[in-house]
Amino acid sequence: MSEKLYEKDAYIKEFTAIVVDCLTIDNGFKIVLDKTAFFPEGGGQAGDKGTLNDANVFDTQIENDVVYHFTSQPINVGDTVECKIDFDRRFNFMQNHTGEHIVSGIAHKLFGVNNVGFHLGEELVTIDFDKELTREQLNQVEFLANQKVWQNLPVKAYYPSDEELKNTDYRSKKEIDGAVRLVKIKDTDICACCAPHVKTTGEIGLIKLLDTERMRGGIRIVLKCGMFALNDYKNKYENISQISSMLSAKQENSFEAVQKLDEKCALANQKTNELKKKIAELTIASANENTKYIFVDDCDIKDLQVMADKLHKTLGGIRAVFSGSDQNYSFAICGADADLQEFFNNFKSKFAVRGGGRGGMVQGTVIASQENIKNFF
Repeated sequence: MSEKLYEKDAYIKEFTAIVVDCLTIDNGFKIVLDKTAFFPEGGGQAGDKGTLNDANVFDTQIENDVVYHFTSQPINVGDTVECKIDFDRRFNFMQNHTGEHIVSGIAHKLFGVNNVGFHLGEELVTIDFDKELTREQLNQVEFLANQKVWQNLPVKAYYPSDEELKNTDYRSKKEIDGAVRLVKIKDTDICACCAPHVKTTGEIGLIKLLDTERMRGGIRIVLKCGMFALNDYKNKYENISQISSMLSAKQENSFEAVQKLDEKCALANQKTNELKKKIAELTIASANENTKYIFVDDCDIKDLQVMADKLHKTLGGIRAVFSGSDQNYSFAICGADADLQEFFNNFKSKFAVRGGGRGGMVQGTVIASQENIKNFF
């Protein structure tokens, strides 16, 4: 069993250790050290990455209380290795994990919700609560959580005595076998947790609640803290800056500008549909009994169905309308049901066709050139 340095000091970036085991696995090797500051995956948080001498550590896991460092190359048992943690990544995780404790603690105290799921990935955090919360309630939680950041409160991770644990009201997502490690944020929250955390809430920098979705009678929240939140703001700022520039609007008025653009597009689409209808009417009016098929531009399947139906009712026989680009067309074909089915079966035998229908009309898509379709007719 390795000495777990990460439990004593979450800020260890480099340390020296001795290799006590090196196991071969399918995609590399599992290294065991006599002591480690690498945090293994647990409590919803991914394992640390870094290096052991020149060997890259691409994951850290714990099995039966043994910490395994996954590497792409072996290291001799008994070797002393210089160990370096990817601390920028680790610190981002610490910011987000402590931020999650603050949010979950405040939501629990205010609204009685319980954290029943947590995932800390490479770019964001998700929290699962067992009850739904409104946007107004989430805004309240977010504001109070950031107040805790501004107060720069101390964060303490410790193993309480059995007696102390009995008298401590703490949160826990599951029953814990063995010693319980608590993370206490002054005047905010006490929660069972195995992960590294920041020393003070001020190191979190910012807590931002983003997307939400309902799930199993509760709610899933996407959360970003610290550098994750800063990068999120940076990306969104760049996007809104480009949008406002394209619309010649101030950033704070971008939503209204997009609304106006949407209204203009809706009006343009309405006019386009009216023109397409007139074109269809003129096309049908100019058709004669020799017009077996028509190719039209930019029509959806409903337009094609209407045109094919009118052609058939006006001229009889089997009439088809196609729209699309060469090699990829949508179609609607009308005719007397018995004749149409025989015709359609023949059509499908010649080309790659997806679709079908009944009652005197078939529709779908066909992969073929316009020339080959014309030759078929």
